[in-house]
Amino acid sequence: MNPNSWSILFFGGNGIYSCMILAIGIYVGYLFFLLVLIMAWNSWSSLSSQNLELPLSVIVPFRNEEKMLPMLIDSLKAQSHTSFEVIFINDHSEDESLKVLDQALQDVPFDFQIHSLEAPFGKKEAITIGVALATHDLILTTDADCFATPNWLTEMSSPFNEQRLQMLVGPVGLVGESFWQKMQSIEFSSLIGTGGALLRLKAPVMANGANLAYRKDVFEAVSAFEGIEGTPSGDDELLMNKVSKKFPGSIRFQKSSKALVLTNALKDWAEFRQQRLRWASKWKVGFRPVTIFSALAVFVVQLIQVGLIVQAFTSHGNLGLIAALLLLKLLIEYIFLWSVRRSFGQKMDGLAFLVNYLLYPFYAIYFGIAANFGKFHWKGRRYKTSTK
Repeated sequence: MNPNSWSILFFGGNGIYSCMILAIGIYVGYLFFLLVLIMAWNSWSSLSSQNLELPLSVIVPFRNEEKMLPMLIDSLKAQSHTSFEVIFINDHSEDESLKVLDQALQDVPFDFQIHSLEAPFGKKEAITIGVALATHDLILTTDADCFATPNWLTEMSSPFNEQRLQMLVGPVGLVGESFWQKMQSIEFSSLIGTGGALLRLKAPVMANGANLAYRKDVFEAVSAFEGIEGTPSGDDELLMNKVSKKFPGSIRFQKSSKALVLTNALKDWAEFRQQRLRWASKWKVGFRPVTIFSALAVFVVQLIQVGLIVQAFTSHGNLGLIAALLLLKLLIEYIFLWSVRRSFGQKMDGLAFLVNYLLYPFYAIYFGIAANFGKFHWKGRRYKTSTK
């Protein structure tokens, strides 16, 4: 590898050899980290449900979801679980969501409540109201644009027969027929797999509010979303961080295909960009060293990957080393993603994976920078990315 190229890329011409060694060292360290994730992921199975039902309250915040609510309700009607209620919280919808909801709930076999927010707004406020209205001690949150298998509620509630368990993170998958949606599904699997494997290693870093269960008294014990109001997102992993601090070792991941919640991948880049800016807006909220380190590590690794790709096309020497590093990462990431998707019965699209592998470093770097500036849109509202 051309040392001068590496030094210019990372250190402006200084520290030639140290730059090369540091970059390769970080890259190889990341590959070892992936191997640890693979071993962690394949070292355990789903939490035993034992078919023991626990009553629970499902909270569904929604805003402008007239097209998707019927699909969610059909999914809830098909649940094998027999003791649950659903609390729908309307966050100032401007479409026909309430009318559609009323029609879809005409013949449901479960209890339900419908509540509309007044002066306050936002998903966290909706969930807070939902928890207060809940009649059961176990809470499960999901989104209005999701659907699940008939055993979802059983798989996400039964593990709470273990008293030490305070929060259960469930798997979420993306679906769609277009190539762009398949790429998103592949990339999203890496987030779910990484979060699940890290929980296996007792490191709660990632969660998704589309499939998250916890005890009502735990939500109250950590003062709900107090202290993490600085971003419209974060009703999942920011809350998980609070629970982890107060109840160490009490959070687990449900690695079960029966617990999988599905939602449609986004249709275009514009929607995807707004979503990722929203997600990125929460990484600076609260002091979370593991999350901050993870975000910076991913950013640096992607920078190095771009450097390797550039070197592959511009350097006439050390092509063997460059190719070996890139191909090794390709292979290890494929094995990890294949393992994750196999666990949930999802197919692995090789072409979508390859294209995503080549493009991911570029948009990861872009979002790592863009998340610190400007604004993003969500549900017809504008927010600053640099929320605190």
